[in-house]
Amino acid sequence: MGKISKPKLKSKIDFIIRVAGEGGEGVMSCGELFAKAVARTSYHVFTFITYPTEMKGGYAMTQIRIRDITIYSMGSFVDCMVVFNQEAYDKSISSLKEGGILIYDPEFIEIDESRNFVKYPIPFSQISVETVGRSLGKNVVVLGILSHIYGLAHPGLEKLIDDRYGSKGKKVVEGNIKALKAGADTAKEIGVAIVMDLSASEPANEEYMFISGNQAVALGAIAAGCRFSAGYPLTPSTSIFETLSKFLPLVGGRTIQMEDEIAAISAVIGASFGGEKVITPTSGPGLQLMAEQMSLASMLELPIVIVDVQRGGPSTGLPTKTEQGDMKFAVYGSAGESPRIILAPTGVEDTFYQTIRAFNLAEKYQMPVILLTDQSIGYRKATVKMPDFNKIFMVDQFDRKTKVKIPNAEHIDLVQRQIPTEDELKDYKRYKNTKTGISPIARPGTPGGQYLATGLEHDEYGKTNQGPENHLMMSKKRFRKLDQVSHAFERNPMETYGDPSVRIGIMGWGSTEGAIREARYLAEAAGVKVRHIHPHTISPLPEQQISKFLHRLKHLILVEENLTGQFAHFIKAKFGVKPIEVHKCEGMPFTPDEIFNAIMKVARIADEDNITNI
Repeated sequence: MGKISKPKLKSKIDFIIRVAGEGGEGVMSCGELFAKAVARTSYHVFTFITYPTEMKGGYAMTQIRIRDITIYSMGSFVDCMVVFNQEAYDKSISSLKEGGILIYDPEFIEIDESRNFVKYPIPFSQISVETVGRSLGKNVVVLGILSHIYGLAHPGLEKLIDDRYGSKGKKVVEGNIKALKAGADTAKEIGVAIVMDLSASEPANEEYMFISGNQAVALGAIAAGCRFSAGYPLTPSTSIFETLSKFLPLVGGRTIQMEDEIAAISAVIGASFGGEKVITPTSGPGLQLMAEQMSLASMLELPIVIVDVQRGGPSTGLPTKTEQGDMKFAVYGSAGESPRIILAPTGVEDTFYQTIRAFNLAEKYQMPVILLTDQSIGYRKATVKMPDFNKIFMVDQFDRKTKVKIPNAEHIDLVQRQIPTEDELKDYKRYKNTKTGISPIARPGTPGGQYLATGLEHDEYGKTNQGPENHLMMSKKRFRKLDQVSHAFERNPMETYGDPSVRIGIMGWGSTEGAIREARYLAEAAGVKVRHIHPHTISPLPEQQISKFLHRLKHLILVEENLTGQFAHFIKAKFGVKPIEVHKCEGMPFTPDEIFNAIMKVARIADEDNITNI
């Protein structure tokens, strides 16, 4: 039933660094440059960033985790913290481990001297003013301090500085390199401890790359054969469209920025009608605006992929923070009963393959597919294995029986939409009522392949027909495809981990997978065994598989990043269970420690009737 966990590799190196300050102080660039430099070694890197909605000001931070084995989450507590101002100190200090390193600018920050930290007061701003004549170079001064602590070679950092600031001119690059050296020299002079020497590491394996979840979506779309995207910039999905705009023209595709989300989805529907694989990225407010046209795509039976990079809501909400608040709208938000498929990737690497899978499902079953990611996945960067593009296989457009595998590093099938045969074109019924509900799509201009595409109810030829018998027949046809999807999902390998005989189970969806996985490892080390299910398919759910997982469970913990337990409502309605709900609705992802504490609390409770919520 489940995958018995293999012996876990023990990490010899595992440390977390947080750089926190105010928007506009260079916090993000400092963290990104440091993370990129580490990613060029043999170590794995995982980043999480959060920033304010304002152009300048407000709390911002970058967290970088470094390990010698695969990283699943941003971790729980920080080993080394750099704070630029008082607000950053006040908001971050609770995350610093006892005995951890605290680096701060004493000119702007008062600290609690009684706390058990290794404290290094270093005047970043003053060093920057003395070195480059202004305080704005303090982020690179901090980069120099970190390079001293973790042994990052300066030639590599100088190259990254040149790449980032080269467009601003030679003087700017030279000033930043001076600030880098000044920071490292100061750290050496005052005796800041050296934690390790990353420069002694082997260079990064060429089979790995360092990308964000949003970049993984864009690259997955291109690998899947997408050649058109229309979008409207909306945080935190914008970088998907930016990446597509950069790379799609290189493979003969194009992007168009539209005036709003309604125009964006309308454009991709038109391009899909024209025979192209299409994608549009958005976030929750944009998905709401797209709802009417999503129903149109369902009625027209056209393949489209929509990426919803969820953020905190409602309304404008928390545009730069993370949340899992759009699930109910993604599943149920439609005019009438319009079938769609909902997928939820679990991390950066998985997002690449789930994006390809989204295109495969859209093309095969001729309906919208929504990819539910979130700000946590979209903006995090991680070291992931490079896909082997020699293992991509094209499924023939006339082949209607091939079982398509779920894309992974070993095998990637690319589905093309079914096109009509010569015999079918003699009396072409675009919406033919077939056993599977799938009917071939003719590309415009195909001799004999003309048909009407209307949002009104129509007959098999596409001609308007609002009769009761026809409406029932066509509604059943459209949903018959969803039945096919459900059967296919039930045949997929179960997405469960742990001993199937264990009586405590934990369930989540989307980006919580890594934190749950690490919490499970912590619980096992403490002597508490837990089994874990994490479906990638939110709708339609693999109900038989989930039922098997629930069988003989004494306690089910359900973890999600929203206030009301949207997925829990879904599970309770489908399976009649009463899960122990663990929610987080703070704009920040779960840490492994938070979930571990919930597991241990459940493990200590004898009377299950008293368990309602944690």
